[in-house]
Amino acid sequence: MRASTRTTALVASALVLAACTANPDDAPPPSAPSTGTPSETATDAPTSTTASGPGATVPTDAPADVLLPAEAWAPVTGPREESEGTTAWHLPEACGGAEPEDALAMRTAAQGDGADEAQVGVQQVAVFDDADLAAAEAARLADALAACAEQGSAEGTAYAVEPLDVGAQGTGFTTDYYGAGEGGDPDTALGTYLATTRRGTAVTLVALDGGESTVGAARETVTGTARAAWDLLCRYDEAGC
Repeated sequence: MRASTRTTALVASALVLAACTANPDDAPPPSAPSTGTPSETATDAPTSTTASGPGATVPTDAPADVLLPAEAWAPVTGPREESEGTTAWHLPEACGGAEPEDALAMRTAAQGDGADEAQVGVQQVAVFDDADLAAAEAARLADALAACAEQGSAEGTAYAVEPLDVGAQGTGFTTDYYGAGEGGDPDTALGTYLATTRRGTAVTLVALDGGESTVGAARETVTGTARAAWDLLCRYDEAGC
């Protein structure tokens, strides 16, 4: 009997000692209660979208950010003037210039003052109620430039109209100050360049005035500037950007 009692006591003591020396950190952490819903991942998060596509509503105003910034006209320098409100298109004086018909908003900017034979950069943006009205105005403007080119100038200045591969209904217009380009290469003649194009419900005009640039150099500058101006009219594109 004594041996059995002693063995039982030793086993009990060993179990107690093992329980007292066990490391509590070895125990697994309690499981978090399940919420019953799967966790969200980055791909599950909603993404923001903008209204676009046929029938999308486009704005009818002409805020300042539809115009090219001053640095876009480099190397043209000098003061900058901006105005808001419908006004005549900035065409050569011999061509006259009428206000855009049915325009809901219009904004004009002139970069430089033309002092000391310096060039002046001009941009105008007119906004219409729908693309059909804008297309009609772009066509009317192109017709006015074509008529002016055909008429010419009493002072010997020669004008020419040409297609411009920028946007929709792009039109380019060269001004050869002295008609020196007739029968030769007009790009080498002293003169300027003007461009018009349309995007959706907006029509824009971009031009260089004055200075002693050649027609070819002016064309290169204005064509690049017109592309940048067209990019700024994305908000008026009913088909989306």
